[in-house]
Amino acid sequence: MTKRHKPQLAFFVILFVFILTGTALAAPSVLEYEGATIIWKIGETRVWRFPMTYAAEVTMMSDSFNRLYDGGFSLMDLNVEKVDGLWSLRVKDKAFFAARPEHAVGVKLNTRVMALQWMSKIYEAAGEMHAQELTPEYKLRGGFDVASSVSWYGGKLIGKKFANGEKFTESHLTAAAKDLPFGTLVKITTPATGRSVVVRITDRFREHKNRVLDISNAAADLLGIKGIGVAKAQIKVIGRVGLIGGK
Repeated sequence: MTKRHKPQLAFFVILFVFILTGTALAAPSVLEYEGATIIWKIGETRVWRFPMTYAAEVTMMSDSFNRLYDGGFSLMDLNVEKVDGLWSLRVKDKAFFAARPEHAVGVKLNTRVMALQWMSKIYEAAGEMHAQELTPEYKLRGGFDVASSVSWYGGKLIGKKFANGEKFTESHLTAAAKDLPFGTLVKITTPATGRSVVVRITDRFREHKNRVLDISNAAADLLGIKGIGVAKAQIKVIGRVGLIGGK
């Protein structure tokens, strides 16, 4: 090889390394270390803080999520289900992480609630990374961020189909709205408890007085409003998310 070809070769080597590095950096699920804990992040969203003793297990989970993301999936395919007696995150028929009491740092937490919180955070991260641009059809009462009230549903509706065709389970983080497009992600925060949850719009709801959303019982669990019935809330439309990840 003559000398004049060496700069060209160096350029392609640098480009190849850049592509490989860029691909690695593009993996959405990452882990950060903070004192005696390990932080699971998706994009810029902090999903959970685990004790450092579970670092190997959490690393395997993060890698599993990135493989699922590489293949692409719909948020409709992400669920919380009981697998081998443990509440687990699942994409289609692939359970990739199970919640255990020991995964909570400094608090005792129901493992179903823990897994639901993970799913809510994944929704939030997906919205930040993949939400479509907001247009007027995504407005609630004339705005994208409004103060209103929400009610909740469950019980007798479990096993029945939403208006979008999905079958309702006890662990759906979903909501019914008058006319928001199906698949829209909405963040709900209740001042009474200071808690938040991100839900998907899957059903239709006839607005009543100041109520603009009817949320699932699992979402009400995370907000801590099961005993209230109807609660005041700040509601922020994130946007519609279809397929996330994929080549």
